[in-house]
Amino acid sequence: MKRSRIVLALALATAGCSSAPAPVPMAGAPADIGQIAGEWGGEYQGDTSGRSGSIIFQLAAGADTAYGDVVMFSHQREPSRLPSQDPSAGLPIARTPDVLTIAFVRATDGGLEGRLAPYRDPSCDCVLDTRFQGRIHGDVIEGTYISQPRGGGTAQNGTWKVKRKKA
Repeated sequence: MKRSRIVLALALATAGCSSAPAPVPMAGAPADIGQIAGEWGGEYQGDTSGRSGSIIFQLAAGADTAYGDVVMFSHQREPSRLPSQDPSAGLPIARTPDVLTIAFVRATDGGLEGRLAPYRDPSCDCVLDTRFQGRIHGDVIEGTYISQPRGGGTAQNGTWKVKRKKA
C-alpha cells in the first residue's frame, strides 16, 4: 500500500471518530506487555476478501490499556450492496472506510493475540468475528487473522504488519 494511502486512511479514521481511538484492554505479564509499548502503525491485507486497510495502536509504558483502531477499505462489493443513489444529485453516494474497534489484546512469550469487536461485513451483509495473532520482532509485529461469519459460512483470512514509530 502506498504511503499516501496510509496517511489518508489515518486521516479518515481520525476525522470519522468523534474522539480518540477506542480503549483496548491488555492482558499478559508486565514484561510481555512492555514489549509492545509505543506507537505502532501498519496495514493488513485480506487474502480471501480482497480488503485492506490500516492499523494504529498505542500503548504507554506501564499501562494496561492501549488505544487503537483498524480502518477497513472494501474493494469488492456486491452490486446489490452498493449504496443507493442520491436523488438530488443523481450520483452514487460514496462509501467511506469503516473504522473497526480492537476489542482485546493478550501479550505472551514474544507474541500477541486478540480480537476485533464484531462488525458487519460489507460484501455478505453478515456479522464477522475476527481473531488475530502475531509475533514481535523488535520494532515489527507480523501476524495473521481469521474472520468467521456468525451463523456459519466461509471464513476469511489475511495477514497484517505494524511497525513501532521512532520518537
